[in-house]
Amino acid sequence: MSIKAADNQKLDDLFASHSGQYGGCREDYFAVLHLTRKFKVEVSEIAHQIAFSGNDYGIDAYFIDKQTRNLYLYQFKWSEDHGQFKGSMERLAKSGLVRIFGNPNQDPHQNELISYLKKDLKEHREAIDRVYLHFVFKGDVDAAEKNEGLSHRREDLENKSHLLAQFFVGRKVEFQVDVIADKPGLAPPPPSQSYEIHLRDTVTTKHDGRTMHVGFVPLMELYRIYRALGQQFFDRNIRATLSPDKAPNKKLREALDRIVLKEVEAPSVFVFRHNGVTLAAERIDLANGKATLQVPRLLNGAQSVSSVARFLEIHSDNALLRLKKTKDRLEEINVLAKIIEGDPSCDFVTQVTISNNQQNPVLPWSLRAMDRRQVDLADAFREKLGIFYSRQEGAFTALSDDEKEGLGIEHARDIRIRPLAQTFLAIQGDVYNMGHLPDVFESQKLYEATFRASYLQADLRSIVLAYKTGLMLGAAMTQLTESLPPKYHAAVSKARNMTWALLVQALLNDKKRDAYLEDHGSNLAKGHTFRDILKHLISTRVAVILKDLLVGSTYQSKVVQGKYDFLRTSEAFKKSMTLAADRYGWSKRSF
Repeated sequence: MSIKAADNQKLDDLFASHSGQYGGCREDYFAVLHLTRKFKVEVSEIAHQIAFSGNDYGIDAYFIDKQTRNLYLYQFKWSEDHGQFKGSMERLAKSGLVRIFGNPNQDPHQNELISYLKKDLKEHREAIDRVYLHFVFKGDVDAAEKNEGLSHRREDLENKSHLLAQFFVGRKVEFQVDVIADKPGLAPPPPSQSYEIHLRDTVTTKHDGRTMHVGFVPLMELYRIYRALGQQFFDRNIRATLSPDKAPNKKLREALDRIVLKEVEAPSVFVFRHNGVTLAAERIDLANGKATLQVPRLLNGAQSVSSVARFLEIHSDNALLRLKKTKDRLEEINVLAKIIEGDPSCDFVTQVTISNNQQNPVLPWSLRAMDRRQVDLADAFREKLGIFYSRQEGAFTALSDDEKEGLGIEHARDIRIRPLAQTFLAIQGDVYNMGHLPDVFESQKLYEATFRASYLQADLRSIVLAYKTGLMLGAAMTQLTESLPPKYHAAVSKARNMTWALLVQALLNDKKRDAYLEDHGSNLAKGHTFRDILKHLISTRVAVILKDLLVGSTYQSKVVQGKYDFLRTSEAFKKSMTLAADRYGWSKRSF
């Protein structure tokens, strides 16, 4: 679907009529079109409030509506692609909002729009009760709302509301970030980001300018925040949820059953046996035994909250749960809570998250779940192929059928972070690090080299093809054993990752590559046809290359001694590709 011809004509007319006076490019007049239509004003009235050139710090336009006491800040994209907002959101979060509401050093090259905005803010500061940051485009708002990458970046922007608190000193000014379609009747308001909970027996401590409140919180109040925010409440948690059949979750539900339904234990015992939870909130207001949390995120404790949800789901038909006495017992259950005041996306809170989750074993790849590269990959797989990418442990299994359908997930299998890392390493020929994944995820340099930003622009079908090759490697290894002379069978167990990497190159170098991508690159189904293709490539290509490697002079002394660890090295892969180039004309291909 493309932008309507009538809309294009309106933009063309505005550009033709006013570009001689105000300059700028055609797309700059999207702001003119939107503002004149929304606020019923003439172009001359708001021209100084629109950026007709660059260095605008992510703000294309602004408008102060004195009647509603609203300040509107805008970023416009004359496009149906909501992904184009990601860079603008990052720029705004990094420097744009500070430029507007903070006290930064001077930038003589900034757009005049910023100067006008700051003057208007100074003059009308007391007349503004709400600030709306709108990202306006011509596409589908529902699709934008489902985009995890946009949600992460929007949350980063919402976490900058402390800048408004400093600017509008002594007054509480609302701040809301929305992606808006330039169409009437769309963009419903997002869930509230302000929640009130009871917090008793509070102790407050500080470290390096950070504040933490420790107290007791009703478990059901955390559950109700989860019901309102959904998985967004867990978004800063390393894990989304684990399987309900895992021992910790079963134990939690059993404890609830004993306290709430069987009444053999008092609600007060729960807090003694529970490790507690950790939250972060951009701002915390304490008053009369209650805490108002702005932008709350659960850093540790997702299993506890999801176990309550599962308990209520299992017993939804139980008449006891409808009795006031039973409800009261459930409401009396408390957990110890640490609540950190500060931006949930900042590095300090990220380190707190990692530390809190290291009390139970957490694998290194799980610690990268919150990384923006992972979020953007999840969006790409979901939007382009309808495949779910589980960047958080347990995220796919936690989805209901309705949630899966709502996200547009069409496939029954998910892509997972650890084998995806191995897939990227396989295509790079980094056979050594395929077997040293903890090092890859713990080293920032190795991590960034593995999850390259360029892969987001690749044909995702080729990534899926390579990933699925790894999933189906069992049959391929059996075929490899059958294709090599018996004297080399001991080498096969050392050659698994080498085989994966060579198979990917075999697929990408094959003259039928396009057909492979079309037929097998859009799903994770382990079909017989693709298995036969892999087995054929093993016997006719990979086995031959490996045999050449084993009989060659480079590793002859090791082969004689039966030492095949060299097959786990990247150097051996490079040598294999040289042999493949000589024998089959291969070149090292990427996505």
